[in-house]
Amino acid sequence: MKISGPFIVACLAGLLSGLDTSVNIAFPAITAAFEIDVSQIQWVVVSFVLTYSVLLLPAGRLGDRVGHGRIMVIGIIVQGLAFVWCSVAPSFALFLLARVSQGASMALILGTAPALVTLSVPERHQPRALGVFAMTTAVGLAAGAPVGGLLLQVWDWQSVYAFRVPYMGVLMVAALLSGLHKKPETKNKQPLDLLGAATFALGLGLTLFVASRGLAWGWMSPTTVVLGLVAMAALVVFYRVEKQARLPLVDMSLFRKPGFGRANLLNALANASMFSIWFLGPYLLVDIRGHGPITGGLILGIAPTSTALAAWLTGRMIERLGLLRLTRLGLACQGVGLVLFSQIDSNSTMPSLVGALCLVGIGLGSFQVPNMSFVMASLPRSQQGVAGGMTQMMRTAGLVGGLAVWNTAFVALRDRRSRSLGAEEVMAPEVFVPTFSQVVGMSGGLAILALILTIGVKFDDQLTSELLDEK
Repeated sequence: MKISGPFIVACLAGLLSGLDTSVNIAFPAITAAFEIDVSQIQWVVVSFVLTYSVLLLPAGRLGDRVGHGRIMVIGIIVQGLAFVWCSVAPSFALFLLARVSQGASMALILGTAPALVTLSVPERHQPRALGVFAMTTAVGLAAGAPVGGLLLQVWDWQSVYAFRVPYMGVLMVAALLSGLHKKPETKNKQPLDLLGAATFALGLGLTLFVASRGLAWGWMSPTTVVLGLVAMAALVVFYRVEKQARLPLVDMSLFRKPGFGRANLLNALANASMFSIWFLGPYLLVDIRGHGPITGGLILGIAPTSTALAAWLTGRMIERLGLLRLTRLGLACQGVGLVLFSQIDSNSTMPSLVGALCLVGIGLGSFQVPNMSFVMASLPRSQQGVAGGMTQMMRTAGLVGGLAVWNTAFVALRDRRSRSLGAEEVMAPEVFVPTFSQVVGMSGGLAILALILTIGVKFDDQLTSELLDEK
């Protein structure tokens, strides 16, 4: 497989997206610096994730129209400025605005990166190329928390943003040397579906917002119900607009293709189940097992490190084993690994902890590459931006949905157990550990459910042939 400049830039962009995990470990310092309540720190995540979630698909379509490289360059510039803004923001409100701009620019970057990968290699090499791309993203996830911890040992919380500014400079130089700023040789003059993009952004944005805030408001509170109904109405309007549009943002006929809708659903379910580790794992490692923040970050990094290795290997094995077999293998490993991780407590051995995290990471990496390969190959090369945006959007929707589900389940089960035991401290080990086991076990069950949903799936033979055999 020949390595090209656009491919390198896309992989560096994937690494960048994973590095945002360095922010999580700085939450206590950010809370203290802006003198805010702990409950307000969630807006640091919500402002970023919601923004790039709703813009991923429109960004991909925009890349299809004016050139993925040019959109990538704009995203790099704005992202670099956003990191500077985050580092110097004098108030929490301005800091959140900087996070919104970071989310918007990340959508431009991630909405075009998968397309740059697939369009820079022959069709038969796409799975291998996507495997490398998934690997670099996982490396960023693995490195983010430890790097953030090391930076906080020396500097203040601003360093978790400032250290990425030079990286953006390197990325910009690579993009310019690769000619991504130049006009594409063939320009797609299809008009943008602005009404579809607006209704989609409103519907998805409100859905994810309600999912992230429903527990705090109450799932049956007037605010939750009203916003939920508005979100549903916007998505219904989006569907009707797309059905009638001559050149829609999303071609609804794609979901009639064998396996296409199921593949996107599996993407969301796999990432939702994985989020239980990121949500509850730090509390288990630091508060229950007594590991320090840096050690805890390194241990959590075992899962994405395993994902990186598995993604690289899977990209090279697709031709031999096929998409569906690897998808099932990945979901099975992820489900079993999560069930094993749910049994970890203060007395568990380090090998059992490492083994469970390795199995989960291997599962996700083995699943991601065939799943992304199938979705990307389902759309023509002129719509690779939309395909890439869809894969990233479903991944993010799964993560946000997972946060909402596991947070709701954890709080409900924790409070019930603390009342039954008469415990004054709701995070006491006798309360936390059994609740942790139940919630993470449920996330493992979700991965197994995704595995069951692959029964009867038949990836289109012609599509698979086009994917694996260069014309």
